[in-house]
Formats: sequence, structure tokens, C-alpha cells
Amino acid sequence: MYKVIVSDLDGTLLNSDQEVSEISKKIIKEVIKKGVKFYIATGRAYPDAKQIMESIGIKIPLITANGGVINDEKGNEIYRNNLDDKYRDAILDIDYLSVSDLIHINIYSDNKWFITDRVRKVNPFEEEPTYMYEVISLEEVRKKDVTKIFFIGPHKYLLKLEKMILDKTNGEVNIAFTHPECIEIFDIGVNKAIAIEKLGELKGFSLEEVVAFGDGFNDYEMLKSAKKGYIMKNAHYTLKDALPKNEIITSNSRNGVALKLKDLYNINLEDDYNI
Repeated sequence: MYKVIVSDLDGTLLNSDQEVSEISKKIIKEVIKKGVKFYIATGRAYPDAKQIMESIGIKIPLITANGGVINDEKGNEIYRNNLDDKYRDAILDIDYLSVSDLIHINIYSDNKWFITDRVRKVNPFEEEPTYMYEVISLEEVRKKDVTKIFFIGPHKYLLKLEKMILDKTNGEVNIAFTHPECIEIFDIGVNKAIAIEKLGELKGFSLEEVVAFGDGFNDYEMLKSAKKGYIMKNAHYTLKDALPKNEIITSNSRNGVALKLKDLYNINLEDDYNI
């Protein structure tokens, strides 16, 4: 039995309503009762992840910003790896609007999500309560320590932008598509697997004791390095193609993580849950 569970949020633990279902909450708590450690590793900022953690009714360390930040169960920051300032500025200098005016820039800094005023006008997350952001100018961003920068837009344009970013940074950054319409840039030494190792050093476990769940290419290192890595059925084909030996499980909309945990840890529920 795996001693540690690490799950992504969007497209994985969260259902199509961007919530943790009641059955998932129940099974997570049952697993924890068995002495198994449960952690979240997400691309989201800490306030968003904290809100979701609290909705489950647990207190755990949170890996956020795709592994760029770790906060302990009390909310204290115990690890951070920011994007180098020169790469931050190089990316901000790119004329991304010349690629397409459908592309929008976002920034994570100091555990907060910042958007520009231009993004606010077309913000697709406006009615989503678990997304918490502030508006900022790009000039102000240059004064901040940035954990990651990400762009939202049509996939074909983001592919062109990816080449521009790699050229501007000489390939000295980590780039991942967390979704076909979202590309994220962070320090070359940042990914979820590295963050799990850092957390393991503090909590006394290794990746050989971890079972992980994910759906995006930012989950690649985590799913490859864990003892067992499960890919959601709803994951993009590029992740499935990159990890052909990893088992594909039921989609997030059908409680795929909960179903697999129920089987792995032999959980019998007294209540009649429809899962």
C-alpha cells in the first residue's frame, strides 16, 4: 500500500463543476484515517488551493504554482523557487499580442494571482468562486518576485508563443501546457516531482512511496517519478502519449480519483453513495 497520495486539482480531483465531490471528500478522509498521507499539487496559487482544501475539511501541506511553492498545514511557506528576474523581464518584453490578440498574460507572485486590466475584460474565470485574482499592470510586475507567468489563448497561437519564449530565454526555463489553451513558464528547477521530493525530505517519505494523479503536462514529471502515476481519462492525448505505460483511470467528472483510492485502500462505505 502506498504511504503517500498526491493529487492534482483541475481536471483531476475537481469535477466538471470545479468542486471536490462529496464522495471524494469522504474517501479522502477515510484514506487519511488509515494513516496515509494525502497532499495536493496544483498549478493554482495558494489562496485558491487553500479554499479547496478547506472545502474538503482537512489541513495538509499544499504544493502550488506547479511546484514553485510549498506551504505547510498551518499555512507557513516552507519552500519557494521563483523565476529568475532576467527571464521574467525577457518574457514580459515579448510582444505576445503580435501573435494573437486572443492571448492573455497572467502572473503568480507572492502566493497571489495577478491579471492585467485587459484580461479582466474577457476573464473566463469571473464567475468561478475558487479563482482569486488581483489586477496589476505589467510595469508593476517587473518590480515583483514572480513564481510563474502563464498565457491563456488558442492552442495554435500558444505553440508559436512557446517558440518565442524559448528563444528569448535560451531554453533556460521550464515550460508546460497545463491545458491546450494554457501555457505556463517557471524556473528550470521547478516541477511537481521536485516539490514532492522537497516535501518528502521534511515529512520523511520518498517518491517510491507515492501514488499520484494528474491530467496535464505539468503533471508529467510527477506521474513519471512516482511509484505509481495514474492519468485521468480526460487528460490531453499528449500526456497519454508521453507516458504510455501509465494506467488511465475514470475521468474527473466521474470521480476517477475517488474510485481508484477506494480500490487501492479497500474502503467500504456504509452510506449509499452514487459513485
